[in-house]
Amino acid sequence: MRRRPSLFTSIAVVFLLQGAACAAALADGGPAGSRPGRQGSDGKIGIRLLEASSNRRDDPRALLYVVDHINPGTTISRRLEISNTSAKAQRVTMFPGAATIDHNKFVPAPHRDANELSSWISIDPSEPVVPPNGNVQVTATIAIPENASRGERYGAIWAKLASSREPGHRNAIAMINTVGIRVYLDIGPGGDSPSDFRIDRLTPGRAKGGTPVVKAMVTNTGQRAIDLVGRMWLSDGPRGMRVGPFTAQVGTTLMPGTGAPIVVTLDDWLPDGPWRVKLLMESGRVRRTVTGTLTFPQKDATWGRAARLDSLSPWMYVAAGVLATVAALALAGLVVGRRLSERYRSGAAPRR
Repeated sequence: MRRRPSLFTSIAVVFLLQGAACAAALADGGPAGSRPGRQGSDGKIGIRLLEASSNRRDDPRALLYVVDHINPGTTISRRLEISNTSAKAQRVTMFPGAATIDHNKFVPAPHRDANELSSWISIDPSEPVVPPNGNVQVTATIAIPENASRGERYGAIWAKLASSREPGHRNAIAMINTVGIRVYLDIGPGGDSPSDFRIDRLTPGRAKGGTPVVKAMVTNTGQRAIDLVGRMWLSDGPRGMRVGPFTAQVGTTLMPGTGAPIVVTLDDWLPDGPWRVKLLMESGRVRRTVTGTLTFPQKDATWGRAARLDSLSPWMYVAAGVLATVAALALAGLVVGRRLSERYRSGAAPRR
């Protein structure tokens, strides 16, 4: 029985830079919390975050990215480690960059165009020399001005290595090896803005080739961006089968108030069911779990009936309460109307 990995993979941003092929990756997890850049003629470099703020040391997301809340007029710093797997020393250029969240993806700018956040970040040293098969530490300092407005900003801290061209080959392509760390910074007086999300429903289906999939609708109900990871288990299937965990689709970043489908792809051989299903979704310290019963459709490229969940999510309880109140008011109005009608029919004058 095949199991899929639970760690989410790195996100690569590939772009052209001044006519040279350039591969850039934002560190997105792994055993050491970092990802190396792509292999160039001079080797490769990697980057990882070495520390989180004292109140976020139990936050898995803050151990991968710079995630914090800062009051205006405050300065923080973070230590980063730059690694070099080549056989010779490498000079690395460090710089901050802009980023946005677009179509539920964290999108770093493929150049040094500054946004407000990147203009507040300085890195020391800015051009460290990393020894062969070794590493060095650099410090990123973020200084928030007194007049900074409230809100969350997004950016990245980049490490770039440009390989040298082969002697005598003027037209040779220089490989640009770039890796980075995401930055999510919430600015404003008071405490950290809350993070939260809900799982609205689960829908089983089959892809074009017949592979079973489950689609979960997730909505960001908090006030900060979230990066979603998740796992799914199936149990009590035909002949008592139990499978999982299966990794949820990765790379989804949701702005506050937005939602997106999260897809879990399962093993091709799984029968239709019925199955007991459990989905665990996480973003940092926030965890949400739903359980229920589902059956996959028999036809390819179709969606089945939504899973019958064991319990309503909080927003559904609110909706149910509103509906119950409206129904109660409607019933009360109907009773009063009937009593008035009966009085008129009996010749009794209505009370004033």
